[in-house]
Amino acid sequence: MSTLPAAEPIPRAWLKAVLSPWTRRLALAAFAASFFFPVTGLGPDLCPIHRATGLPCPGCGMTRAVALVSQGEPLIALGANPFVVLVWPLLLALAVLALLRHRQVLALEAKLDATEPYFSRLQAVLLAAFFGFGVLRFAVFLALREPFP
Repeated sequence: MSTLPAAEPIPRAWLKAVLSPWTRRLALAAFAASFFFPVTGLGPDLCPIHRATGLPCPGCGMTRAVALVSQGEPLIALGANPFVVLVWPLLLALAVLALLRHRQVLALEAKLDATEPYFSRLQAVLLAAFFGFGVLRFAVFLALREPFP
């Protein structure tokens, strides 16, 4: 009877992109700036879906939500976009990773690769929840015909 060899971890290209030095530095800058962003929004409407339809996409309100959490208003942030409970800690983690040596980040990447297939399943569930939230949010605002702030 033969035994199958242990599965090798599957490297994920998206993980390399997320943990790249450029992404980590950008996250550090965004995280630091979030403490100074106006919590009323940045001014211009950056969302093409909202500009075209007047309805919010799943990410609408995220900049405000991150700024609100950074400035000590987490409950108000949940109203702007509830996915801030995932995005803010992720932004913080990437900002911290920007301060680490590259070899430390590579070691973390190897550990995350070793979590396959669980990490990819979690990612799929979170993406489905995010887009499901977007569809629900879109439908509610469409049905109520209320403008998204």
